[in-house]
Amino acid sequence: MTVSGTVSTTVFNTNRVVDTAFRRCRLPAQAITSEMQQYARDALYLWLSQLANSRPPSWCIERLVLPMYAGQPAVTLPIGTVDVLNLNYRVLQALEPVVVTTTSSYTADFTDEAPVVSVGVKWLATSPALTFSVSDDNIAWTVVGTQAAGTLAGEWSWTDISQVNAYRYFRVVAATPISYSELILGNMPQEIPMGLLNRDSFTAQSNKTMQSRPVTYWYQRDRVNPILNLWPAPNPAAEGHQLIVWRHRHIMDVGTLQQEIEVPQHWMEALVAGLADRLAQETPAVDAALMPLLAQRGAMALQDAWTGDGDGSPTYYQPQISAYTA
Repeated sequence: MTVSGTVSTTVFNTNRVVDTAFRRCRLPAQAITSEMQQYARDALYLWLSQLANSRPPSWCIERLVLPMYAGQPAVTLPIGTVDVLNLNYRVLQALEPVVVTTTSSYTADFTDEAPVVSVGVKWLATSPALTFSVSDDNIAWTVVGTQAAGTLAGEWSWTDISQVNAYRYFRVVAATPISYSELILGNMPQEIPMGLLNRDSFTAQSNKTMQSRPVTYWYQRDRVNPILNLWPAPNPAAEGHQLIVWRHRHIMDVGTLQQEIEVPQHWMEALVAGLADRLAQETPAVDAALMPLLAQRGAMALQDAWTGDGDGSPTYYQPQISAYTA
């Protein structure tokens, strides 16, 4: 007997998730109206949002490289941030190559081979999209990274390079002219963990505008864009350094019925079972006698999904003292 010969190629889009959940409620396809599909998507969105209250799903932990500005202790985090899991202060060694520039390119010659870990640009105008390439002979180039357009004038953009092998040449190219005041190619990164303050400890600081190298922060959970409040405030030297943020973000929004939902394959059963439980509570046509069974199956499937979501690393327990601090 033959097998498919493929793995993880089946597309289970939002429409199939919704239809399968309604079938668990014993509702045939012809009974599903457009209104029911809409509130099914709403229920799915609310449930996926609620998952953020349990713990970070492994695929929703992401690394950010954020700039700092002298005298500005408040760093705004991207929308969708639930929590900051780790925060490091990173210092790079700035390389000093021989540079050749044009209106839309920057080519660095290190004379000898050198790795580039990160590229920082302080813009004089809104940034265009950039492409980063490396070469040993200044003829054949290999793309090692890109940066999206849109950084505003006066702001820094930092991009880490995916391939950090040593090459003699490094090039930054844009399709349109680029206008910047500083461009840093850095390597030899050193990351220093920053200490987390609670609100009481942060507000007790007598001089919140004192400038130095930031060593601590308070995470301010604003409704849309949370804020990192750094202390001390960054000094001018910090503009050449970066914050390395490991954040827990929300699962991506539920899109159209033809799009997929941002969960891995081993979560699909939990997704369907949990949605069926919620749809049974909102759909009058569902037999009330089914509701306890759907709730039980949903809870069991979710537990299985969380159990299988670890990375296999050791677990450490650290007692909390939240009862004694704000």
